[in-house]
Amino acid sequence: MIIKKGNQFAVECQTKQASDCSQHGDFCDSEEEAEDWVEFECWIFSGEGWICIKCNEYFMANIKVQRKVKGPDDMDDDLFKGIETVR
Repeated sequence: MIIKKGNQFAVECQTKQASDCSQHGDFCDSEEEAEDWVEFECWIFSGEGWICIKCNEYFMANIKVQRKVKGPDDMDDDLFKGIETVR
């Protein structure tokens, strides 16, 4: 989602889950520049919006917790058993 403030544009973090989430990227002169900024800063495009680095770190740190909450019946077999390598 793009935020407009005056004549400036910024991309908003989709999730805002991390306590230190930046909430939005830097304000730029156009929507295209705002999207270029988040790409340059390595934000992740989810298909629905952009996720900032801090929220991504939060999700990656909590994967283990989520797997315990859901239990082994809800897990993907590839994640549970590991992915076999081709040799």
